[in-house]
Amino acid sequence: MSLEEFSTFLELEGKSEHTVRMYTYYVARFLEEEGELSSRSALRFLAKLRKKGYSMRSINLVVQALKAYFRFEGLEEEAEKLKSPKVPRTLPKSLTVEEVRRLLSVIPPTKRRDRLIVLLLYGAGLRVSELCNLKKSDIDFERSLIIVRGGKGGKDRVVPISKVLLEGIRAYLESRNDDSEYLLVEERRKRKDRLSPKTVWYLLKKYGERAGVEVTPHRLRHSFATHMLERGVDIRVIQELLGHSNLATTQIYTKVTVRHLREAQERARLIEELGVG
Repeated sequence: MSLEEFSTFLELEGKSEHTVRMYTYYVARFLEEEGELSSRSALRFLAKLRKKGYSMRSINLVVQALKAYFRFEGLEEEAEKLKSPKVPRTLPKSLTVEEVRRLLSVIPPTKRRDRLIVLLLYGAGLRVSELCNLKKSDIDFERSLIIVRGGKGGKDRVVPISKVLLEGIRAYLESRNDDSEYLLVEERRKRKDRLSPKTVWYLLKKYGERAGVEVTPHRLRHSFATHMLERGVDIRVIQELLGHSNLATTQIYTKVTVRHLREAQERARLIEELGVG
């Protein structure tokens, strides 16, 4: 079967555009180098990658890609023989509020789109793929909502946004002179194509260097979750806003900050009420 059919298979499983691209890339490399479809040939391929210095996190991605391909080809038993390596869970890094301010301060006011990219990633906690896929019709101006369609796992969700962010979106759209259905578009092309993740990464790197801030799309999303948690927002609400299907995924943020926990503890004054000490 062709890799094009494999891509369709992944899309139907609800995999993101980025995941489909990465899985297809590594499967193509595997088929080119090994040819034979078996867990043994897969292990040979993984051993080569490890020898080249691939991290365990990258190896895990390749394992998931090969397992998916074996399942696609009906080789369930071979897929089961491939075991995912243990990948240490690193705590997500977030920016401080001051760093977000510094980042915005180096983006000229005339660059409405670029400012909007930062504000949407940070203010709505979007993934970069979700940001780039947003359409004008996904903005509910009356209720100040963004409808995020086909997020991770193919699920839609609704994210409320502030009036300030809504006005930023309105001002940007009014400054545009094109008929593209997408909210954010490439600016250097005659045809206003949908904004690409590559452009988002490039812009954040450029402005991050100017501001002296290390920033990525995912780090802004992490910052959204961390700062919400610090301000006492319930973790289940954050789970919905981020589009996590599993609460355990969101709970990693409780390890990032204990400020909200400490404040709750101080408000409760359990020990003080005992009159101990």
